[in-house]
Amino acid sequence: MASAHPKIIETSLVFPPAGSVPGTSIPLTFFDVIWLSFAPVERLFFYPFHHSTSHFTSYCLPALKSSLSLTLQSFFPLAGNIRLTPETTDKYEIYYKGGDSVALTVAESDRYDEVFSDHPRQISKLKTLLPRLSKSESSGLQPVLAIQVTVFPSHGLVIGTTLHHSACDGKGSVNFMCTWATICHTNYSKVLQASTPFRIEVDRSIIPDPDGSLYTAILNNLSGTENHNLDGIQSDPEMLLASFKLKAEHIQLLKEVLLHEAAKRNVTLRCSTAVVTYAFVWAGYVKAKSTLSETEDVYCMFATDHRQSYQPPIPENYLGNCIGPCIVQAKVKDLIGPAGFFVACQAIGKAFDEAKRVGIQNAEDWGKIVLEIGSHKPFGTSGSFRFKVYDVDFGWGKPAKVDIVSIAYSGAMAVAESREHDGMEIGLCFTQREIEVFTNYIGEGLGYMSTLVN
Repeated sequence: MASAHPKIIETSLVFPPAGSVPGTSIPLTFFDVIWLSFAPVERLFFYPFHHSTSHFTSYCLPALKSSLSLTLQSFFPLAGNIRLTPETTDKYEIYYKGGDSVALTVAESDRYDEVFSDHPRQISKLKTLLPRLSKSESSGLQPVLAIQVTVFPSHGLVIGTTLHHSACDGKGSVNFMCTWATICHTNYSKVLQASTPFRIEVDRSIIPDPDGSLYTAILNNLSGTENHNLDGIQSDPEMLLASFKLKAEHIQLLKEVLLHEAAKRNVTLRCSTAVVTYAFVWAGYVKAKSTLSETEDVYCMFATDHRQSYQPPIPENYLGNCIGPCIVQAKVKDLIGPAGFFVACQAIGKAFDEAKRVGIQNAEDWGKIVLEIGSHKPFGTSGSFRFKVYDVDFGWGKPAKVDIVSIAYSGAMAVAESREHDGMEIGLCFTQREIEVFTNYIGEGLGYMSTLVN
């Protein structure tokens, strides 16, 4: 009988090139500290791989390690640890010193059919493909990143990453993966001798908070919620991760319906890919969750990028967090009613417009907002269709699939661009019954909307 857990082949530590990075302390900003109490972000990149495990360890693993080492020369904070700054009680930092590293685990599994495919898969089985971030109880150091590569001989391999969100947002983490893959692909199957470091901005002083008041306000509001054992966070083992695809023509249809309904009501509102997609999925998600009462309020908590809130804007190569919460509220009865899609679009569009207008002016309240809304188990998003996760090619071709497993903790939807067409992929954690309800909703909902504009 096949083992439920992959067989560990090797565990090693990968360092930036010796002497390439000086010891560095990077203070967490108010954007970073809000994520201290959140579960780490867990991503899985699935690749076809028609070779044996010995072929991988002999010919592919050396290139993966050497390219990872060179990538960490630029992305060295990911090899560091989060800690309290010495002689302080509330100042957290990412601390890197020579000898710090990223743990890389290589494993082997024969349970290919259980994890490779678009059919719903058990979260508990996907979790076995992910490394753990184990905090040192003696030193209090919290590693930032761990990586696991699981080989399915003659079938495929999976690269799993577990990343502490306080180190960087999704844009930074995908930038890291794309950089690593580019170096590996360019120099595939040979040991690299030298490489020009990619320019990554880690200077936290570009995030203005002169007196530290925003940092202090957010941390104080979150006081007592820090999760001191990220390694022990559990999800419901019966939950399934299901993937759904919206083609470009589906998204265009949603936009046309929104504009049609807005014209009927003589209102003007935001009409974008994000608004119509998130609204359509949110309304369906609420329909699938039969435990919700029609009279209660439900919430969305989206992340909004604040790089453009500053002048000059925060650079795209900034490795850190630059996102804040955007809250949407609606009644269950309104979302599951005949105008549910329009109601969701109106609420989300209004929240996005307000977030853009306000910027970081209400940042001191973010901690309080996150705690208050978090108690209502809000719907949300993880990832983005702009991140281009399917460009992460290590030399074996583009990923066959990319999943964000950590949505099992938060109830969010995973969002990515589509691999096969100009559309979007959505990942959701559901029970089998909820999957059936949501699948029917997509088919019937798109069919009904096509009658509204034809």
